[in-house]
Formats: sequence, C-alpha cells, structure tokens
Amino acid sequence: MKVYDSDIRELLKYKFITLKKYTSDPTTKVVEEMDVCMGTSRIDMAVLNGKLHGYEIKSEQDTLERLPDQIESYNKIFDTMTIVTGEKHVSKVMKIVPDWWGVYYVSLNKKKPVLKRKRQVKKNKEIDIFYLSQLLWKNELCELLIDNGIKKGIKSKTRYELGILVSKVVNNHDTKEYVREKLKSRKDWKAVELKQLYDDLQQ
Repeated sequence: MKVYDSDIRELLKYKFITLKKYTSDPTTKVVEEMDVCMGTSRIDMAVLNGKLHGYEIKSEQDTLERLPDQIESYNKIFDTMTIVTGEKHVSKVMKIVPDWWGVYYVSLNKKKPVLKRKRQVKKNKEIDIFYLSQLLWKNELCELLIDNGIKKGIKSKTRYELGILVSKVVNNHDTKEYVREKLKSRKDWKAVELKQLYDDLQQ
C-alpha cells in the first residue's frame, strides 16, 4: 500500500486535534500551503498558537531535491519544525535536516498508515526577524511600527523596507508576539480553527 501526501496530511490533522499543546489554546489555527520567505518556499502545514510550528511533508512519491533550500527558508521563520516522511526517506532525511528538527515517518500497521516518531522536536534559536516580519501584510507592518512610535514616512515604504525598519527598531520578542497574533486574528484568510478542523474530519 502506497502512502500519499494526502494520507499524511490527514494523519497530521488528527494529531493536531489531540495534542494538548494545541488544544489547550482556543486560538490555535492551522494553515496549509503557507508562503514563507517572500514566496521562495511554501510550508505544507503550519500550526499557529503561542509559537509558529512548521510541518513539511515528504511522501514516498516526493524527492528530497528541494529539501536543502526549504530548510534554509523554514529555519528563518518557525519556532519548531517537523518533517514527516515516507519510511524509505527516513535515513536520508536524518542526515539532511538540522538536529533541532523533529522527524516522523509513516509506517503501516495492519495495512493502516500510522505516524511514528524518529526524533523529538526542539526549539529553533535562530529566528530571522526580517523574514518573520515578511509574513505580515503591509498594513500590519505599518501598525506594528506605529505601535512602537514610528510614523513618519512609513506609508510610502515597500513591505520589504518596512520589514528592514521593523528588524532595526522593534524589540525582537515584541515582533514575534505581534506576528503570531496577527496571523491568528486575520479575517478572510486560509487559516482554520482547530474546532473547524475537527468538524471537517468527522464528515
């Protein structure tokens, strides 16, 4: 039996709705196919709560060719990163991803796919504040700067320029908190609440 990307996504969704660190926060959101690093990469699944958790999927039908570039992008953004892979990729993945990445693989148990942990995830200590700021829309960046007393000339700046300014004048901790809260509170965006995810899985 082959395990596909869609199978792994469903396994992860079931995992999300049972993990206490996610279910204990009623504001937790899940986003699929989220662009990062100004669109140079796209994370398969992200969980947004008190931290940004990234999940990259490499099914047995995928290659690992793009993984080094994806690692470089995700390391700039996510507080934690987990890669979920088909069983045949595990040994190669362990050699490629950083030590702080969590590693899961999919195995068959009585012909049903199950997630198995190969390595526990750790915290990323090297977030790049500029690239993190680029997850924000221009109006959100302006709001962050205004909240920190910077008003002059910001409306005429590009999102890139605003991100540079944020990385220079706003406290890193404050920027991280602001990004998390803004991503969770956006309206008309593709983020899904855990409750909605649970309801969808019951259908």
